[in-house]
Amino acid sequence: MDTGRAVKDRRWLLPLVCAIFLAGALGAAFGVALARFQIWPWRHVDEWMGAAKSLREFGAIIPEGRRMRAPGQASRERFKVHDPARMQGGYYAFAGWDDAGGRYAAWLYDASGKPLHRWTLDYRLLDDRGVLEAEDDAPHGFVVLPDGSVVVNFDKGFAMGRFDACGDVVWKKDGIFHHLISQAEDGNLWSWRGDDASAYGHYQYMEKFDVETGAEIRSIGLIEDVLSADAQAAALLGVEPDAEFKKLDAAPARRRSVDLFHPNDVEELGPGLAPRFPMFAPGDLLVSIRRMNLVAVLDGTDYHFKWWSHGPWISQHDPDFAPDGFISVYDNNTDRGPSGIIRADPTTRAVSELPAAADAAWRSPYMGVHQYLPNGNVLIVSPGEGRAIERSPAGDLVMEFNNVPTQGSEFNDHVENGVWLPDGYFPTLPACGRRSP
Repeated sequence: MDTGRAVKDRRWLLPLVCAIFLAGALGAAFGVALARFQIWPWRHVDEWMGAAKSLREFGAIIPEGRRMRAPGQASRERFKVHDPARMQGGYYAFAGWDDAGGRYAAWLYDASGKPLHRWTLDYRLLDDRGVLEAEDDAPHGFVVLPDGSVVVNFDKGFAMGRFDACGDVVWKKDGIFHHLISQAEDGNLWSWRGDDASAYGHYQYMEKFDVETGAEIRSIGLIEDVLSADAQAAALLGVEPDAEFKKLDAAPARRRSVDLFHPNDVEELGPGLAPRFPMFAPGDLLVSIRRMNLVAVLDGTDYHFKWWSHGPWISQHDPDFAPDGFISVYDNNTDRGPSGIIRADPTTRAVSELPAAADAAWRSPYMGVHQYLPNGNVLIVSPGEGRAIERSPAGDLVMEFNNVPTQGSEFNDHVENGVWLPDGYFPTLPACGRRSP
């Protein structure tokens, strides 16, 4: 055997291996650059990968986050009452993707699970600039009013509005109003508004607006009125008091990468509940800044921080002034395990977590709301699972709602929000002759 010739014939192997390695490294670097800087053709590649993942998991192309595999313990009934004796009565309204109707909607049920009404939540009626992409028009904030109308905002939209029982527009309001909407004791509404052509920009405003007309009543700038006016506020938000913020000019797909604060709730302390919170005053504002794991109470006059806590919640939503004098927080606990409800005593700073039986556990890394019912039960919406559960004070499962799609019983479709309403809330139940529940 001619060893020298064999070695000579294999000299091409090293350049080939190097070329393959270099091509792989360049390909990996290009992939990292696509994802990091989101340059062309990143969006197309991302869409293709998302479509392939959806086909593999659901057998159909469904926008990310709209459908998910239901938890193993979740009922496959849409509305399931587990313990009728512990139900409070009243009504339940849930907003989410309506698979049968092919768009977002909200549904009203009585406490037995009987469907009473359906609202269509059509973003196209609010924004004449054109329809958002199908995955971008999901509602988030959701308030049901006694006349049967609903107020809804859209995190990725450019308008919010009030729809009547037939889904027609009562009023609409331009602006990027996002995350939760809370109702003050005077009936008017609060929400956050982004001013960087995105819900995730630096310039954010707490806005109170008239429930009847949508007209602005009050606007408070997170940067102009809170951060820039108080060195302590700046420290709590992790920036210098004189920090300069620019309006975002990044491409829409990149705006989340410069999301410093991510405010997601604002709630006003009313005079009826204020005696339960002696360290605060009527008009003070409870806010949630998700990126900082920060829940805080701002003075309603000069906006300085009266109380705050960074955690123990992680990526939280929906802090509430609870009826018993605690601040109650929806702890998403993102990337760390099951979600929970954490209660903080603002006077002593003691914290505790509400108990949960095994079948009443849930996990939602994003979004979510909770509500205390008069009998002590807690209604919890888990968008990450497409369901809502009601638990007793002891943590037992009392009721659950699962947004089961028309096909695929092992899946749930997205549920953005939900609310319990007392008996007598509606002088007349919502109805529209043009459509059925």
